[in-house]
Amino acid sequence: MALRPANMGKHTMIVDWVYNHPTWMWGSILVCGAILVACLGLAIVHPLVDVRVRRAHNDLAGFSIAIISLVYTVLLAFIAVATWEAFASADGLVQQEAGYIGNLYRDTRGFPDAVGQPMRKALEEYAETVIHQEWPVQQQGRLPSAGWKPLYDLHNELAGYQPETRGEAVVEAEFLRTLNEIYRVREARLTAAAGHIPPVIWWIIAIGGLLTVAFTYLFGFESFGLHLTMTGAVAAALALVVVLIVALDWPFRGEVSVSPEAYENVVHDVKSTFTSRLP
Repeated sequence: MALRPANMGKHTMIVDWVYNHPTWMWGSILVCGAILVACLGLAIVHPLVDVRVRRAHNDLAGFSIAIISLVYTVLLAFIAVATWEAFASADGLVQQEAGYIGNLYRDTRGFPDAVGQPMRKALEEYAETVIHQEWPVQQQGRLPSAGWKPLYDLHNELAGYQPETRGEAVVEAEFLRTLNEIYRVREARLTAAAGHIPPVIWWIIAIGGLLTVAFTYLFGFESFGLHLTMTGAVAAALALVVVLIVALDWPFRGEVSVSPEAYENVVHDVKSTFTSRLP
């Protein structure tokens, strides 16, 4: 039991190091490391199996590696597409949430100023909290909670409001519907911030990559240098796809991540466009 926290801590340190450094840096290390390991493995295997024996079975080796590489590349492509879709979905959630904040801010003009002013203040506080407090927490791979308070304050303001006309009742109902949408989208964003590829998938990626590269050792080349080049190229191509998957795995972490720009734009727009018009 004592080993598990240490292993988890080591894994967390590696993940933090990757996402706290530029993509080109850790990506280059990953690609160069894959090439080095692949070529080192070939250098070890090459003298163990006579090149003439391997050359005599080039056709069979080519057929085998074609099947293995096809299965593996389809798997990599599926994971890469799924990761990209999760990344795009997280970005869409951010755009939706920011849009709802702007809509609610505009809707506050339908309330009396004694009610609308605290609502606008709560909305501004929520947006600022998401930008300056929650986003750094998400970038560290943790779930933020600071944004709930201004949302609850806004909800309390709405719950204490008693509309006096039919028009005010309509505005209140629409406001409540949009506020519930913010709750839904916020929870979906937090879920997306915590989501990433399970460890078992990484094991499958690693083992599949090793098998694919190892099968290139079965070819018999007259030039060992050419064999090294082919093996290194295969390893580099597979590693580049893995770099893409890693970069998109945590949608709110690293250099390639969803930014809080949508919230910043909403704050700027409502302050510059609407605040001056409000009493």
